[in-house]
Amino acid sequence: MCANCISNAEAAVAWVGVAGYIVKPRLHRALAAAGLAPEPDPVAHDVRTVAFLRALDLDPVEALGADVVAQAESWVPDTSWVPLRERRSLSERPIGSHSLIAAR
Repeated sequence: MCANCISNAEAAVAWVGVAGYIVKPRLHRALAAAGLAPEPDPVAHDVRTVAFLRALDLDPVEALGADVVAQAESWVPDTSWVPLRERRSLSERPIGSHSLIAAR
């Protein structure tokens, strides 16, 4: 599609999509290094792909190979990482507006 055939808004949305696709892996690795996200797991992608192919009633062994399917079937998610929203803050005290409600 030529640049004259799409609007500026459509071009902006397309560039944001491309930029997100390019930046996402780097951003995920940076967040993982900071402890804000789990480490990227390459087998997790294969697990989703195998489940998707089976949902379509296709044989994943033909598409991905027996070794990839075997790894995906024996994969266990990493439960050692705790999401940030589930971590406790340094102080267990509520914020000011919540302490006023509890005091009443």
